[in-house]
Amino acid sequence: MSSQPPAIIDRQPWLHRVLLLWLDPLFRLGATRPLVDSDIWHLGAQDTAVRLSRRFARHWGTAHDRRPSSLVRAICRTFAREMTVVATLSVAYSLLVQYQPPLIHLLMTVVTRSDDTIDDTSGYWYAALLAVVSLVSVTILDSSFFVTAQLATNVKTVVMDLVLSQSLHCPDAATSSGDVITMVAVDSTRLFVGFVALPWLVVPVVTLPLLYTAIGSMMGWQVGVAGGLTLLVVMAGGYYFAHAAGNLRHDLMAAQAARVKATDELLAGIRVVKMYRWEASLENRVTSLRDAELALQHTYQFGSELNAIGLLVAPTLSLMACVVVYVVGLGHALTPTVAFTAMAYVNIARLPCNLFAFAVMRVTEAVTSAHRIEAFIQSSPATIPSASSTTSTSSTTSIADDDMVAEAVVDMHEASFASTNQPRGDPLTPPPSSSRSACILHQLNLTIPQHQLTMIVGPVGSGKSSVLKAILGELELVAGHMEATTTRVAYASQEPWLQQTTIRSNITFQSDNANISDHYATVLSACQLLPDLASFPQGDCTVLGDRGVNLSGGQRARVALARAMYRQDADLVLLDDPLSALDSHVAKTVFEQGIRGVLAEKSVILVLNSHYHLLPFADTIVVMEGGRVVRQGSFATMQQHLTSLSYPQTSKTCPPSTTLADQLLSLASPNPTSTSSHVRTANPLKTQPPVDESSPLLVVAPTSDVALDTYVAYFDASGWHGISVMAGVGGMYLLSQGVVVAADAALTSVTSLCLYVALAVAAMLLLFTRGICALLLNLACAKTLHRQLLHAVVSAPVPTFFDVTPLGRILHRFTSDLFDVDSRMPTSAVYLLQCQFQVLGIAVVCGAALPCSIVFCAPLTLLVTRIYTRFSHTSPALTRLAAAHRAPFVAFATETLRGLSTIRAFDQTEHFETNGRRLLDKAQSYLLVQFLASRWLQMRMDGLSAGMVAAVAFCCVWSRATVGVVGAGLALTYVTQLSGFLSRAVMGHAEVAEHMTSVERMVEYIGIKSEGAKSEGPVGGSRSTTALAEWPSQGAVTFANYSMRYRAGLELSLKHVSLSVRAGEKVGICGRTGGGKSSLLAALFRTVEAASGRIMIDGVDIATVDLAILRSRLTIIPQDPVVFSGSVRFNLDPTLTT
Repeated sequence: MSSQPPAIIDRQPWLHRVLLLWLDPLFRLGATRPLVDSDIWHLGAQDTAVRLSRRFARHWGTAHDRRPSSLVRAICRTFAREMTVVATLSVAYSLLVQYQPPLIHLLMTVVTRSDDTIDDTSGYWYAALLAVVSLVSVTILDSSFFVTAQLATNVKTVVMDLVLSQSLHCPDAATSSGDVITMVAVDSTRLFVGFVALPWLVVPVVTLPLLYTAIGSMMGWQVGVAGGLTLLVVMAGGYYFAHAAGNLRHDLMAAQAARVKATDELLAGIRVVKMYRWEASLENRVTSLRDAELALQHTYQFGSELNAIGLLVAPTLSLMACVVVYVVGLGHALTPTVAFTAMAYVNIARLPCNLFAFAVMRVTEAVTSAHRIEAFIQSSPATIPSASSTTSTSSTTSIADDDMVAEAVVDMHEASFASTNQPRGDPLTPPPSSSRSACILHQLNLTIPQHQLTMIVGPVGSGKSSVLKAILGELELVAGHMEATTTRVAYASQEPWLQQTTIRSNITFQSDNANISDHYATVLSACQLLPDLASFPQGDCTVLGDRGVNLSGGQRARVALARAMYRQDADLVLLDDPLSALDSHVAKTVFEQGIRGVLAEKSVILVLNSHYHLLPFADTIVVMEGGRVVRQGSFATMQQHLTSLSYPQTSKTCPPSTTLADQLLSLASPNPTSTSSHVRTANPLKTQPPVDESSPLLVVAPTSDVALDTYVAYFDASGWHGISVMAGVGGMYLLSQGVVVAADAALTSVTSLCLYVALAVAAMLLLFTRGICALLLNLACAKTLHRQLLHAVVSAPVPTFFDVTPLGRILHRFTSDLFDVDSRMPTSAVYLLQCQFQVLGIAVVCGAALPCSIVFCAPLTLLVTRIYTRFSHTSPALTRLAAAHRAPFVAFATETLRGLSTIRAFDQTEHFETNGRRLLDKAQSYLLVQFLASRWLQMRMDGLSAGMVAAVAFCCVWSRATVGVVGAGLALTYVTQLSGFLSRAVMGHAEVAEHMTSVERMVEYIGIKSEGAKSEGPVGGSRSTTALAEWPSQGAVTFANYSMRYRAGLELSLKHVSLSVRAGEKVGICGRTGGGKSSLLAALFRTVEAASGRIMIDGVDIATVDLAILRSRLTIIPQDPVVFSGSVRFNLDPTLTT
């Protein structure tokens, strides 16, 4: 992207900007080759996230000071100038389009006058004026869409940046990944679409009163009132239903967020899920949530479709009311001139009426989404305690050691802390104030001395990690006080948090090209990472997979620990049990060279759940139990005082009456050898050149067009044959359009009034039927596609799919892509068919009434085809590029949510905001170009439509001696609708193709080869269930020359392993981190298939056993714990069968 100048839009001449001529080179390029990143331009400086966030902050602050605050109000104030421009252009279009019916009336007067009182020159002038009015009006409207595109893109940028920024300041417990992902991927899109629909809230308000005023002046005020009231009643009903449907979105989005959260949990814990054979149960859980979501979706879509159909037939009902009042009520004769002029007025109302329903629903949805985001923004941010120049010097309590005289870096006095994630009704309602009953830490009296090593020990669940969270400000202080002398903190969490970037960037929070100090190599050596890095082809520039899946548990822990050690300016280092994943030898070395070496001059708090032999090296030991500090002092003090505190029985070496003190002391060396604080000097680190971090995230199909197979696959999902379904839908729309044309043709005289009413009623019934059928078809397709997608993803192999595919990209299929299929596809598809058959009707009417106009239809069709062909080569590529650059931002947000405590502890909030904004700006630049590409197409289609209006008008004048008045009236009233329907038919085709790229991506994932397919293993699952009914009965395990690699092209992880474990034996597997211990277990569960050799359990080769049977007969305590939202009972057994 850097090869193109930024802000290219702003550098264009005024005419080029209005006509979007600056996009022509992009379409010419897209017609010759697939587009790449360098072909798309940067956003202008005024459209970047950082500039827009500052602009919004001024107005949000003003709105936020009021109660209740309003995100919508703040957005409207921020972009008041752009919204004013959109409104002005919309009003100008509404005023100008009113001149079309009078000009049609004048042209029909010319056609009906066979004498010489009106010559052809006047008719040609009228025709020219009609063409100019048509061209100028649509140009003004298209210009408003250009401004709307920039406005909507900027609003989406502000909202996505706001959600990410707030996520970085919300406590962990108050931040739901499902809610945040939904807000970033779905709610922001709804706000975007809502602002895109703004012009169609303005146009009907201005256009419709003027139309019926003009009808009243021509046919009598009673007629105008009757037609206007009929339309007003239908539109009021439409507004009510649209508003109700929009409000239903609140429940629908809550259901969607619940499904996304469950999907996120399932995918994040997929390795454990597969080992426990929980796929079916958790898949059913997500499917049940999906069914509840689809039930709401069905109600919403049904109400929306009824509303859309009502507004679609509203102009017809209005015209019927006008004609009946004019003929029956007032007793006037209905002439063709009056009839078709009235029809021309009413036809102007068709497009605003159709899009008014769309606008009301989309704006209502946008407001609902804004309220969800607003509630999230108003949640209380987490704050690290501010530095205090005053340190408490009072004695803590009677259990504190008297010899603690060192100055404290952290001092707590009677401090109680609680989580801010309290139970609440709405998922995003700000939590209520915490109370003492909700406290998880009680009346802490704790002093952390400066420049000393403090170790915190205690039973599981005693509050050790919570103490660190409290110091970091992640818990709410509800009683007592806490003082800190620093805010420069380093932190290693209990579960290592790693980004999907290089090892170097994970440690330094810097790019790979940034200069690093010698301290970096020292840290790597102290954390024993140099041997591991030497085994990686690209050293510390190796890109980690999602959650660091390509590292062992010990390697992940040491990378996280290295990050904490690397921060040189930290005064306080918090280490939450980082040694538990390390074997004794490595832990001892890391402790000596790292914690007592690199961090020797720091204030260090080390939580221990194991490795108690290190306790004698602590300057201070803090013992926790039940969320309270029960003792604080030196190691000698612990030996003297802790004699009665019981500890759960966990080891055969500890008698049932053992105390916590006895167990801790028995594991500690009685005469520890002194460890050197000297850090070995490591050799200079040698790494390969940095790799492109973005390459794993951006895999874009090189083709441009969406294949026909994708459309067939979509309709096949309905349960019927795809081709047959498409043919049936097309036939239904063709029949209904034919009845509509016949009804309009019948509106010529009083004698055909009854026929007109009958045909109009039939047309409305057909419109209703086709709309409901299309709705049910789309819902059936969406349900099936999600079910197939979920099953395919859950069944996918770990090493070749989950280890190489970012979780954010997978979630993108279940959020943005599924949103396209659920919500946007039905609307776009129905509107496409509606507009396409309307264009077909216009072509047939004009050709039948004015045969000479067929001469102009051929070049028009040729131009439309040429322009659309150029567009169709470029638009899908833009859509894919936009999706490919949107997914990294979603992945970044997902990844960031998992590491909020670490990010805030390292004071990296601004850094992550900057990185998020960089990804957001890139994604939004593609979104803007993608949306403006549609405006480019619409503007050219509208220009061609204005040309066709001119051709038909001139043909009417030229052949007025032979053309009938009915034919001329039909041709003129129909052709003036072409500008509205042709552009939207072609754009609708592009939008459906755009949404089909979402289907294409889903179908691509549906086609993933399932885990355990017979082609994967050397033998495949071939043993029958009956033969394995009692297997395994003994549990003897044999590895016979077994080798395994995680993916093709990688080195073997296990090389010719041969070992035997006899039945009933208890075997410990030890070795250096990264030595293959976890790989042995992965081999037993066949999460990775063998490269050679075999594994026998009770004499049965596991490669011949069906995966479901194999995993159901084994169990495991995984290295990385996985917890699902729900009850303890559900987490113990999601199958709920025991």
